[in-house]
Amino acid sequence: MVRQFLYLFKQYLAVGVVGLTGITLSIVATLVVDHWELAKDRERFQQQSTVLVNELQRQLHSYTQLTRSVGSFLKSPEKFTRQEFQEFTSSLLPYYDGLLGLGWSQKVENQERSLYEQQLQAQGLKDFQIREHNSKGNQVLARDRQVYFPTTYIEPLERWQDYIGWDAASDIKRLLSIEKAEHIGVSVSTPLVQLENGKPGFVLYYPVFGSNNLNPQSLERENPDANTKFQGVVFGFYEVRTWVEKAIGNLNLNGLDFYLYGLPEDQLDSALNKTAVSATDYFLIAYKAESQSLTESPQVANLEIIDNPVEQPQHLCRYSREWEFCIRSLHTAQQELSLLVLPASDHSISSWRSETVLALGLLVTVSLVMYLLISQQATLKVEGKNRELEELLQELHQTQLQLVQTEKMSSLGRLVAGVAHEINNPVSFISGNVEYANHHFQDLFDLIYLYQTQYPTPAPEIEAAIEDIDLDFIAEDLPKLLKSMKVGSERLQKIVLSLRNFSRLDESTVKEVDIHTGIESTLMILAHRIKSQPHRPELQVTKDYGNLPLIECYAGQLNQVFMNILANAIDALEDAIEEGKLKERSPMISIKTAQVDTEWITIQITDNGPGIKTDIQTRLFDPFFTTKPVGKGTGLGLSISYQIICEKHGGYLLCSSEEGNGTEFIIKLPIAMQVQRSFERKKQEGRGKKEGCLKGVKT
Repeated sequence: MVRQFLYLFKQYLAVGVVGLTGITLSIVATLVVDHWELAKDRERFQQQSTVLVNELQRQLHSYTQLTRSVGSFLKSPEKFTRQEFQEFTSSLLPYYDGLLGLGWSQKVENQERSLYEQQLQAQGLKDFQIREHNSKGNQVLARDRQVYFPTTYIEPLERWQDYIGWDAASDIKRLLSIEKAEHIGVSVSTPLVQLENGKPGFVLYYPVFGSNNLNPQSLERENPDANTKFQGVVFGFYEVRTWVEKAIGNLNLNGLDFYLYGLPEDQLDSALNKTAVSATDYFLIAYKAESQSLTESPQVANLEIIDNPVEQPQHLCRYSREWEFCIRSLHTAQQELSLLVLPASDHSISSWRSETVLALGLLVTVSLVMYLLISQQATLKVEGKNRELEELLQELHQTQLQLVQTEKMSSLGRLVAGVAHEINNPVSFISGNVEYANHHFQDLFDLIYLYQTQYPTPAPEIEAAIEDIDLDFIAEDLPKLLKSMKVGSERLQKIVLSLRNFSRLDESTVKEVDIHTGIESTLMILAHRIKSQPHRPELQVTKDYGNLPLIECYAGQLNQVFMNILANAIDALEDAIEEGKLKERSPMISIKTAQVDTEWITIQITDNGPGIKTDIQTRLFDPFFTTKPVGKGTGLGLSISYQIICEKHGGYLLCSSEEGNGTEFIIKLPIAMQVQRSFERKKQEGRGKKEGCLKGVKT
């Protein structure tokens, strides 16, 4: 019984391996797709949040700018009448959606109150008196105080006429904001206040200094300090709801909720971390995507999910596995508001793609397992065929990702070569025609100079045209411009040549090539990674090239080897800099080439990074082995490099590393490919990998 069980276990082991591998790959693919979906959702969420904040902020800036423009209007030295003020403001208001009104509040001292009221009554405001709102919302005569800020002018007048004479100083929030504007001399916004129409909103105040154009004539005094005296404020006011409605009117807020609070960004973040109740005390308005409407009810906010964030990128945007939110700041004239943005639904609702991938993966796996089971039943009678099938499945499993990587590099090479070819043609047109253009322009200038010699006194129209276009400057600058175009086109040609050298599609067979050209092309491809980055300095690359002959090789495949090794060196140096392991050392990569004898050359690529741990050095060239995090490395780069150097070219690939003192890769290549053919013969004799190629580590 036990023997039969072991026999069946051996027979169906391949089926189990394939089933387990299929399930594993399906799960991995599902996780990758789910991660991609989550990243895509986060990117869309951040983009929507940024557009929303920018539009809200743009509206606020436009309100502040309009108030400042009217203030500048009042600073003009001309005298303006009420009609001119009305025409000026009424012509601007239609272009600023959401701003309910604009007006002027004159600063009136207590001793000037009666005189000021008489003067304005004489100007046509028969019932003008300085008034204030009582607790019931009715208007009563202002109480005695040292200073008043009555509404003297307001637009649109037909809507706000009842508020002529209303004293802003009777509202402590408005008075403090006016005093702040007077003190700092710039626009200031009130905190949330009840507007003239009884709705919550904000009032923008812009201080006006100097002689006020709208003062009654009898109130103007001869004062040497009149140019610096505070005269009053221009004000504009808007409702919270109206402002938000105008800002989001043309936005796509599908799947987005947001909540507006009347406190700074850091304070909202602190309040949300402590308790959701404390944040609702400053709640202004919210937008719910489900109903596509705004609401002033703080109970709509579901803030319990934001107690324990697991990530905190910049701009206070945070993420966990199932939710995300952003806290963004809005500024309006010395007043800071905060916007809390949340997705309207869980990521799990939009995860159908990952579920589809899992279902397809499991379906394919089940289909493959069923096929193997049927095949296994048919091949139990033929043991030799069964062993051959098992070996084929195992080899397919081991080489599957390698073939994908090889095809990817081949496609990349074709793409690079195609792009380089397409770029080369127009660049050649430009480069070839610049010289002719230079000659043609010179001939034209010579002709113009000849005309100037023969006709030294041109007609006035011609002389004016010469002066308008600055002919002397054009004659001086145009050759320089053509020269710079020529230099630019030559640089483009060099870049195109490097791309073609790297792809080597025109050298898919064995040819004699210059190894240094391939290294330089690879370095140019990686130039963007070598240059300094915001988080690290530039990587220093030193080159010590020997006098090498042309060697027989597959140039494109060797370029892939250089790319893999140099990219690994850059990754190691970047990780070391981020972890602070380089200390006082400057990040450096050294490339050295030399001819060993008449048959061999060597290429040494060294970095001064953290080195490689001893216990993993022997596994560096194994397929799928990598020390990089998931998503950054496949474990195929060095494995493929080993195959290219050892099996394709009959060379040697070694790694020498000491933990903490950098890593060195040594490539040894034959000058002529007959050495590689000798390797093939040894491999056929069963001694290829042992004698034909050294794959290992020197310590």
